Amino acid sequence: MEYLEKKLTTAHDTGSRTNFKEKAIGFVSAVGFVCLLPLLHIGVFYKHIWVPDKKKIIDRYACDCSCFDTIFRGRYEYPVSSYKHVYFNATSNTFYIWTLTVLVLFLTYDAIKYLVGVLRRGTCRRRWLFTLLVSVYPHYYSWWSYFNYWNEDFYQHWAHHMLFAVTELVSTVVVLNLCDSGHRVKTWKLLAVFSINLAHILISGIDQFIEHVVFSKGFAFQSLRDVGLMLPDIVHVAVPVWELNTWARSKHSTVWELFYREELMMAALFIILFSIFGTII
Repeated sequence: MEYLEKKLTTAHDTGSRTNFKEKAIGFVSAVGFVCLLPLLHIGVFYKHIWVPDKKKIIDRYACDCSCFDTIFRGRYEYPVSSYKHVYFNATSNTFYIWTLTVLVLFLTYDAIKYLVGVLRRGTCRRRWLFTLLVSVYPHYYSWWSYFNYWNEDFYQHWAHHMLFAVTELVSTVVVLNLCDSGHRVKTWKLLAVFSINLAHILISGIDQFIEHVVFSKGFAFQSLRDVGLMLPDIVHVAVPVWELNTWARSKHSTVWELFYREELMMAALFIILFSIFGTII
């Protein structure tokens, strides 16, 4: 009895230390990742590559922040305000931006914590991890776009972008699930990722990609953006196709024989309707 109790205590202590270490690694990784993205985005790409000519010396003592309502400063300041590194106005759009940003931060933290656990257990499917990583830019781009929609009261592309953002999130949830070999690869998962991203490719091709990239009619930043958004969609189509071909060969059958007819019909219907609807809005 004493021997069994000792073993159980040792197992409990080891599990607690492992669990704490996993949480700590997940937390540090998530914080580092979230902090690094805007640094690369604004501090490197914008500042040194996209708009290096906009560098100028700012006179902080002569600065007039006349658009700042100063409400969040309370009794400490009244208009006209002096220079601020960051300021925000007390509006409903500021609340929306804050809410979206908090939601994105929590989702990012949970995703990274989940991946850390998968990697530490040694159950990671590398091809799906790669597929997940290439989708970082589209998700970051969506957050930044909606940040600016609310910040600038510009809603021309709101509905069109929302269609992409929501379906991309669904695709990423499935891919995140497939990163863990403890979860079975099922045809509906592969078909969901394939269908969503194929529809994205079709709409993007009609929308901007061909004009900006293929015919070189866009600015450099537009071409880079379109390539950055298109490549993840291509990967998300190619990886499921590769997975299905591998699966079919192992079963000595064709890819089509892996699916129920209803699954293929639903996928085809989704691609057609999504492409039409995405082109209209």
